[in-house]
Amino acid sequence: MEKIVCDQMSDYLLSEKFIFNSQHGFLKTRSCMTRHFEFFNLVFTKRSLGHLVLVLYLDISKAFDMVNHKLLVGKLSSYGIRNPLLAWLNSFLSNRHQIVKINSTLSKAEPVTSGVIQGSVLGPLLFIAYINDICKCFSMGRPFLYADDLKIVYSFPPQEFAHTFSGVTTELNKVAVWCSKWKLDLNASKCGWICFGDKRLNFDLSINGSKLSRLQSVVDLGLRYSYNLSFTEQVNMQTSKSHRLLGCILRNFYSNDSRILLYKVCVRPLLEYCTFILSNVSIRDKLRLESVQRRFTLRILEADRTLDYKTRCTKLGLDTLWRRRLKLNLIFFYKVLNKLAFSSPNTIQLEEPSCYNLRNSASKIKISQSKSALYMNYFTNKFSRIWNHLPQAIRETDSLPLFVRHVSNFISSEISLKMFTPTIVSYSTSEIIGTLNV
Repeated sequence: MEKIVCDQMSDYLLSEKFIFNSQHGFLKTRSCMTRHFEFFNLVFTKRSLGHLVLVLYLDISKAFDMVNHKLLVGKLSSYGIRNPLLAWLNSFLSNRHQIVKINSTLSKAEPVTSGVIQGSVLGPLLFIAYINDICKCFSMGRPFLYADDLKIVYSFPPQEFAHTFSGVTTELNKVAVWCSKWKLDLNASKCGWICFGDKRLNFDLSINGSKLSRLQSVVDLGLRYSYNLSFTEQVNMQTSKSHRLLGCILRNFYSNDSRILLYKVCVRPLLEYCTFILSNVSIRDKLRLESVQRRFTLRILEADRTLDYKTRCTKLGLDTLWRRRLKLNLIFFYKVLNKLAFSSPNTIQLEEPSCYNLRNSASKIKISQSKSALYMNYFTNKFSRIWNHLPQAIRETDSLPLFVRHVSNFISSEISLKMFTPTIVSYSTSEIIGTLNV
């Protein structure tokens, strides 16, 4: 019952455009990855134009537990939800009690008067409906939400700093007023800001009288990056955590089948979180990521140390990580292009049809031009070029499972190595991470 109500409510709120596109949490076609994609697409685009990019990170204290039930029901009513569903939702939230048990001793039952029901199917959607209109506080900045995780992006030419600073201050005050109205508290000690483009820029921001910290690097939904748009800290975290976990697996399991299974389930996903961002990672960092699997295959096949990395992977039924990234990124690119993953309109644009009916020209992507190497190496541009080199039959595949099968068959190391001239890496390096620098 709860699942049916949740699906119907979600479809209604999205179809009627009550939920802002800024929200990426717990909604169909949206995820942490789509929020990261939208955010970095905006940041890299604005930086390529020479704009500075200021990002505010705001933390709401115990947000899920602080939702006022009466205010929530009123907000649902404002979205056009009426009885009997509204009465059912009110009943769903009401007359709940909580008890604490320590050993065999039970506390007195106390009524739960606030908070969405955690662990329930409806809880996340009700919270999204409650926090949704915080986006109305921003007209100059662009908000990005994942449930209660909020950041706001302001981009501006350097000469317009004073005007932007005034707008940021005004919108921070609006957020403070909104939180007060809806009985939520901002945790200023966990709020902060970062500026991409000019580390010398120095100013103070505050909310509710508390100064916001300037950040040199950020951990944002599991992704680490710094003020110069470097992801080296992310690679450091991924490789160190993966090596520790790999060591634990190798020490405690002796069957190679078990080791390979645990590597695929526990270690490899750590190395493949938000793979699209690795387009902007240095070759050195990509080699460090690949070193985790190189070490693993060497330990599994330590009886024959004469085998090279590529042969070891083939023998163990593993793809190299760079080939997996290539496949995963092409699948994500396909989802964005075909609206299976949420993105802003015109993020990826098809080329205008040619009047000359050139062979293999259909379904190609329009490539944006920029003098910024940072922007040209970003996922959208890099994988637009790779996409255009795929055979037309693969580009025009009309279903995701079929595309996955076709692109997996197509991406053999031999074919991939020939897709572009290997001008950016040496031969020995290309054997490890390929020539596409993905």
